[in-house]
Amino acid sequence: MRKIRVFGVLSLMLCLSAIALRAQSVQTDFDKSFDLSKFKTFNFAIQKRSANDPLAQDSLNDERIRKTLESKLAASGFRAENAVPPDFAVAYYVTTKSRFDLRDYGYGAPRWFGRRDIRVDQYTEGTLTVDIIDTATKQMVWRGRASGTIELKNIDKKINKAVEKLVSQFVKDSRKKI
Repeated sequence: MRKIRVFGVLSLMLCLSAIALRAQSVQTDFDKSFDLSKFKTFNFAIQKRSANDPLAQDSLNDERIRKTLESKLAASGFRAENAVPPDFAVAYYVTTKSRFDLRDYGYGAPRWFGRRDIRVDQYTEGTLTVDIIDTATKQMVWRGRASGTIELKNIDKKINKAVEKLVSQFVKDSRKKI
C-alpha cells in the first residue's frame, strides 16, 4: 500500500513538472539609460507582414493580439493616440517552432534488465515578441517575449495571459529608476 502511495506522489510530481515545462515564460530587455517613465501615449507601428509570418496567415489572432495589447496598455494608464505623434509605437511579431518532449519512464537496471518506456510528444511552441519604439528617435527601447505551447483550444486565453504578462513587465520596467 505504501508503494502505491509513493508511486502516486511521484506520478503527480512528474505531471506537474510537465505542466511547468510547458507554461508561458516571459523575458524582457530594455535600454537602461532610457527613461521609459516619460511614455504616456502610444500607437501601433505600421508593420508589413511577409507571407511566412504566422500572423499574415491568421488575421483572427493578429486582431486578438492587437486588441489585447491596446486594452492592457490602456488599463495600465497609457492612452492610445491617433491625432498627434504618440510617445511610443508598439510592434509585435509571432514565431512558431515544432518542439519535441522526450520522457524516459525506464526503471530497473539499464539495457538488459528492467523495462524502458520512452514517450515522445510533438508540440508547437509560439513566441510573441513585443517591441516598444521611441517615436522621437525611432529606436527600439524595450523588447519583451512570451513563449508557450500553441493549441487552438483556449488560444484567446493564452494570448490574453501572454500580453498581460508582457504589459505588466513593461509597466514594472518603466517605473525603474535610472
